[in-house]
Amino acid sequence: MTDGQELLTQSRFEPEDGFLAHEEISALIEALLLVADEPVVVEELAYAAGVTIKELEHALTAMESSSERGWVIQRHGGKVELATAPRFSAQVRRFLNLDREARLSPAALETLAIVAYTQPVTRSEIEAVRGVDCVAVLATLHNRHLIESVGRVSTAGNPIQYGTTIEFLRHFGLHSLVALPPLGLIDGTEAKFTLDAMVATAQPVVTPSDS
Repeated sequence: MTDGQELLTQSRFEPEDGFLAHEEISALIEALLLVADEPVVVEELAYAAGVTIKELEHALTAMESSSERGWVIQRHGGKVELATAPRFSAQVRRFLNLDREARLSPAALETLAIVAYTQPVTRSEIEAVRGVDCVAVLATLHNRHLIESVGRVSTAGNPIQYGTTIEFLRHFGLHSLVALPPLGLIDGTEAKFTLDAMVATAQPVVTPSDS
């Protein structure tokens, strides 16, 4: 067993009060994420903190349930980071002198919705749903870092499969893809209406490294 593997199964924290241990681990995780300049792989975060994966997940769950902080936990693809709470986005953007981002066009929003709810998905699959060519709009979403290539299909031509990014989560103020609202929850049954409503109410959030 390597040193890293041993750290994932044995914690270096051994205080007498178990409840205090959880608080201490949460504080440590917060400190590590604050100084990280990019999302951190869960296993690497546990190794750096000297705690087990179970202890780390317990701490992250406690942090996610907290509504009194000015930040939120965001997860994407096995990575985690801190981001400012969406409810404070207007003040944060004003403090950082950030211009308001241009709203997504209806075509971009519809395409993004298809990717978000059916990922991984290929361009041809998206075009089959929309009924129009999507090369330009996919390029726009990719340039804005809202989607990325997540693989290729083992068929003729090996078409690229697209998925959403952590920037997508930031843009809509989501802590993970699990937080996507069910289809049809807002103004209709199509995904684009759900995301359209989210765009109208949620502002982009900022990570500590963005400042």
